[in-house]
Amino acid sequence: MITTPVKLSRRQKEVAGLIGKKGQILNWTIIRVPAKSFLNEAPYPVVIVELENRERMIGQLVDWEETDLKKGKKVVAILRRSFTG
Repeated sequence: MITTPVKLSRRQKEVAGLIGKKGQILNWTIIRVPAKSFLNEAPYPVVIVELENRERMIGQLVDWEETDLKKGKKVVAILRRSFTG
């Protein structure tokens, strides 16, 4: 995939619009066998979150403990790392 300046600009606008949004965990799973680029982070949870405006998003839960993995847990969207496949 070729990344052009236009594609990067559009992606930054999409991501920037999500930062700081609040929601709650609907469901989650633990990734134990990750892709090569995430080997040093495994195991890690991936969550489905329903935002306050009823939109849903999927993302990696960071700075977590086992007790955080429950439905209804309040979360805030942050940006740790973004890359194009």
